[in-house]
Amino acid sequence: MTSRFNLRRRTAVTIGVVAISLLAGLGWSAGRMLPSLIDSDRICRGVSIGGFDVGDMTVPEARGSLQEHVRQLQTEPIILGLGTEQWRVNPADVGTAIELESALGAARMVGHTGSLVRRLSERSAARKSGVDIPWIVSVDEQALRDLVFDMARVVSIDPKDATLIITAEDEVIIEPSMDGRKLDVERLIYDLRSATLLGTARYVAMPVDVVTANVTTAELEAKGIRRLISKYSTKFNAANYKRTQNIRLGVQKLDGLVLAPGAELSFNDVVGPRVPERGFMEADIIFNSELVPGIGGGICQVSSTLYNAALLALMEVASRVNHSLPSSYVPLGRDATVSYGSIDLKVRNTTKHHVLIRCFVSGNTVTFKIFGDIPDDMDVSIRTEVLERIEPNTIEQMDPTIPTGARVVVEKGSPGYRVAVERVVKVDGAVVSTELISRDRYKPQSAVVRVGTGAPALDLPPVQTQ
Repeated sequence: MTSRFNLRRRTAVTIGVVAISLLAGLGWSAGRMLPSLIDSDRICRGVSIGGFDVGDMTVPEARGSLQEHVRQLQTEPIILGLGTEQWRVNPADVGTAIELESALGAARMVGHTGSLVRRLSERSAARKSGVDIPWIVSVDEQALRDLVFDMARVVSIDPKDATLIITAEDEVIIEPSMDGRKLDVERLIYDLRSATLLGTARYVAMPVDVVTANVTTAELEAKGIRRLISKYSTKFNAANYKRTQNIRLGVQKLDGLVLAPGAELSFNDVVGPRVPERGFMEADIIFNSELVPGIGGGICQVSSTLYNAALLALMEVASRVNHSLPSSYVPLGRDATVSYGSIDLKVRNTTKHHVLIRCFVSGNTVTFKIFGDIPDDMDVSIRTEVLERIEPNTIEQMDPTIPTGARVVVEKGSPGYRVAVERVVKVDGAVVSTELISRDRYKPQSAVVRVGTGAPALDLPPVQTQ
């Protein structure tokens, strides 16, 4: 029993010693062979740079293989295209440089750094799936942006709004709109960088965005301003500089105004306060049935001319007051007085389309034209009917400085009136509607006569002077 046990023990010890010796031998061999394999100066198999295989090459070999390609990347021009237009960009113009040495260094590091396990893992992954080192491209950022912004100025086009043009013959023409374009600066910078890495077909389509006009042709056509629908003019004394200045100012405020269907025009809101600070001057106005100096004299002629043009354009009168005395520049019942802060002229566009108000002063005439759309066979007219003539009273003033029986007319006086104003609409010459616009009353102005109560002149008949 004892000797068999000792035999087995000796056998086990011998086997263990042999095993240890074998393992030691293998470890010694691996310690010498693996570092020699992994520390090779060749780039690992499966490694590429920018798509070019450099596996199993030394760094100098890879450099020599890639230098010509890098030269092409740095010198071949890039074509920028937009439709049929093209521009050439040289990479050198923006300081383009391909970092070849950095890429070579990164390729060499695959499977050559870190622990033994990491190196073996990277090498295995490179052989199985490949490892591509991207090109590192550097540019002069300021030069690149300067180039792109220069291109933006060349390529970008401002949109053009549709425009309504009124010819000298009162024809309405719509000049069509045009969309603009705007270069996407940041996108072009990105595309230029990307194109630098293309070996062939180095073409970049200009990234532009369409910029729509604020007012398109369709939008302007939809307003329906098709033709001249009314016109009215009044005359004034152009030699009266201050009154003429006020008329011109008022007209300037109203010219070009567009009213949508249902929109209301307030004369006072548009023209604004008639004060010296805004250029208005002192001229004659009617105040308390008398003609007296006042700031803004002449503005009522502007409002009255507009009033008549609005009536002929089938617009609705929302607010209007006649003068207390007849006006010299329009027929009875056709005037519209205004006073900022108290009396306003308001007219409303009750047509189905927009209307455009054009007005101007030429010589001694102020004219309002309204453009819109009413049927071509429609005719609008305004008629005034005098309902009553109101004779003036006579005020006699006793005057002892003139002979008894003598009469001196100081003021001749003038009659007053009650009138009715109607708007008549005809289609193809036949009356289709008659509308009462207003009933107005104008005060008579009393005559003033000085009656003599003094001593009678010897042998002289009574006289009447003016």
